[in-house]
Amino acid sequence: MIDRYLASPQYGAHRAHYWLDAARYGDTHGIHVDNYREMWPYRDWVIHAYNRNLTFDQFTIEQLAGDLLPNPTLEQRIATGFHRNNVTTNEAGLIEDEYAEIYAKDRADTTGAVWLGMTVGCATCHDHKFDPIPQKDFYALGAYFRNTTQRVMDDNIPDTPPIVLVPALEDRERWPQVSARLGELRTAMAKARQQEPAAFAQWLTNARPTGARPLDTASEWFTADLPKLAEGAKQAKMAESNIAGRAALTFTENEGLPVPSSPKLDADQPFTIALDFFFPKAEQSYTLASQQVTVKDPVLGDRTQGWVINVGGRVVGMNIWGDNGQNIEIRAAHLEQIKHGTWNHLIVTYDGSRHQSGLGMFLNGRAIATQGRGNQNVVLKGAIALDQPLLLGRSLKDGAIADFRIINRVVNESEAYLLSRWTAIDAALSRQAASTADREALLVYYLSKQDPAFGKLASELTALNLEARAITRRGAITHVMNERMDQMPSANILFRGAYDQKRAKVEAATPSVLPPMPADLPNNRLGFAKWLMRPENPMTARVTANRMWQEVFGIGIVKTADDFGSQGEPPTHQELLDWLAVDFRENGWDMKRFYKQLLMSATYQQTAVATPAKLAKDPENRLLSRGPRFRMDAEMIRDYALASSGLLNLKVGGPSVKPYQPEGVWEAVAMIGSNTRFYQRDGGDKLYRRSLYTFIKRSAPPASLDIFNAPSRESCTVRRERTNTPLQALVTMNDTQFMEAARNLAQRAYVAAPVIDGRLDFMTANLLARPLDGPERQVAIKAYREYAAYYDTHPSDARKLLQVGEKPTEKAPDMIVSAALAMLAHQLLNLDEVLTK
Repeated sequence: MIDRYLASPQYGAHRAHYWLDAARYGDTHGIHVDNYREMWPYRDWVIHAYNRNLTFDQFTIEQLAGDLLPNPTLEQRIATGFHRNNVTTNEAGLIEDEYAEIYAKDRADTTGAVWLGMTVGCATCHDHKFDPIPQKDFYALGAYFRNTTQRVMDDNIPDTPPIVLVPALEDRERWPQVSARLGELRTAMAKARQQEPAAFAQWLTNARPTGARPLDTASEWFTADLPKLAEGAKQAKMAESNIAGRAALTFTENEGLPVPSSPKLDADQPFTIALDFFFPKAEQSYTLASQQVTVKDPVLGDRTQGWVINVGGRVVGMNIWGDNGQNIEIRAAHLEQIKHGTWNHLIVTYDGSRHQSGLGMFLNGRAIATQGRGNQNVVLKGAIALDQPLLLGRSLKDGAIADFRIINRVVNESEAYLLSRWTAIDAALSRQAASTADREALLVYYLSKQDPAFGKLASELTALNLEARAITRRGAITHVMNERMDQMPSANILFRGAYDQKRAKVEAATPSVLPPMPADLPNNRLGFAKWLMRPENPMTARVTANRMWQEVFGIGIVKTADDFGSQGEPPTHQELLDWLAVDFRENGWDMKRFYKQLLMSATYQQTAVATPAKLAKDPENRLLSRGPRFRMDAEMIRDYALASSGLLNLKVGGPSVKPYQPEGVWEAVAMIGSNTRFYQRDGGDKLYRRSLYTFIKRSAPPASLDIFNAPSRESCTVRRERTNTPLQALVTMNDTQFMEAARNLAQRAYVAAPVIDGRLDFMTANLLARPLDGPERQVAIKAYREYAAYYDTHPSDARKLLQVGEKPTEKAPDMIVSAALAMLAHQLLNLDEVLTK
């Protein structure tokens, strides 16, 4: 039986919830606006790691340093999300140095608790007389986890770099092929643009066209006549730019220049906006082009409609608002910042899907990484078309625009490159003698318009880009660690722990109280992870064995699972813990074997009955005088109700879901502008997923789980509290999920047997795995008859009861019997025996 359970996909799903507590996994950033963070592929990696019985040493190494392994696989990179689960922020007033220290402390504290059983953070501020971890060691340990390319600011987006794309399973084989071929095509096309073919010289002499356009006439919906716009304008003028031969509409004020007869964009139709602009030197936000209006509403407040293309923090972006004020947006990734005092060409594409995923961006002819994938505000509702004129250069003083056009479709990558060079191409086409710069520009035009071989490459590139986009949409992303290669891991000791009081610099190092890292290991996260698993290190095996014992028995051999130090509780069975640790390590860190060994032990298989003598001598069962008996974890209580009722959806993995939750929980704490401000529960089978998959908003964790002591996942938790409060009874007795489970269990019992005794046996078999004894049965049947008598005179209440929850009650011959059975099932679901392991 144990082997069968260990082989079940549900084994990994159950084990994972303990590990996710330690990893502080959540679905939001955790601080400030607490926006959505797409992280669930890491959660799924944990589930599958347990199910395939990944050994604990490899489980550790891949999570702490999978990216540093030779030729890391996608799975090994996903695993490094362990230390990307920490809470982050994008608050405008934060001090980045301060939060860099907060993040590093979190990672050091988490590592210390999970693998060393040490409260290393006690040394944050200064040395302690009797603490084996001095302040220097604390900062040296944290140095391993701060040498990454991750920025402090999370940008309030779901995909703060570094990230990886996680294709759907059906695309895993194809995605590397597409990515590799795209790279080959781009290299070949770049090479072609540097080498003039023989026919180019003849074309240059004899066949240069007049009145050429970058795209076909049917595609070019609108092109701004910049010289005409400048006529009589006070806020802008046509002037030579800092690039010879390039005349541009130069803005002398911040008012912006209206463009009459500009087109109205349609949210249901694809389009592309392309503009060539000069980025001024002042450090501020700039609006390049816009067509928007603010709608006054006395009830809902002011809301925006239309669109805007702007630059903020040297990052280009576009927002589109529907007439209800909700928006979709796209912004360039932070590594794509533009430089002040430079010319840049921006293209934003939109496919008419009304989704954020339908937006794309090219900068200077190159497709760039963007922020905001998977944002919760992904659906654009209502119209964006306005009678307001298009406005160029609002707040673009000292900037310029040399080309602006709107295209009535999505341009491909080759066309984007041609558009990015069009200002130079157009000027070169009008000149008789071609300079070196002109020849380079004209070669781009020739290859795009005249060269068959180049056209073949461009066609293949377009097709593969479409395929890549489809794969990306079907897949997900997840946050990963990425080591900086330009420096070695280091940190500064902070005087009294103050971020602005830096003292001596220290290199990354393991705690001096423990055996040193061998010289043959690299002094980085990979070396540290391998050091943790070395036989000379006395902590990892003991701490892990104790925590696994805690999962099975409800309390560890060392009760303070996160603190094996002098302030923690000593082990009740020192020799047993030592033996378990050595046995675990010497048998290959095999986790399934370890759990099976515990479950097969005589200690575990004792009866859980507590006699008066045992309670007197061993009230907490620390001496293991009886089998384990403790209230189940929050997730187990909900999942057990769903499973016994037949509602539990056993699907493994996938995005987090939003089951029933009291109204207003998110709204009470959410900031305006947060994309987790309003809770919109899911429907259908998503309501009945395992609790492991419930969406975790850190500033407002799921109420029914929180009440049963599930952590908010804001910080590492390796030992949950286990309380008993009246609020818990309110969950199991009043929560929609539990009432619906009772109703569904009763419905199954109604069908399974024709009389109350058989129906009662069906329910107790599913809930208690035993029939009720005589006195228990009498109490249950009496309760059932009282319920039936009540509903016989209150049929409207019976009808209301049978309508609780989304899943409809199947039509039954007797509504009164069904309602009475539902209340009896509800009563059974609240038995201590049901809620206790």
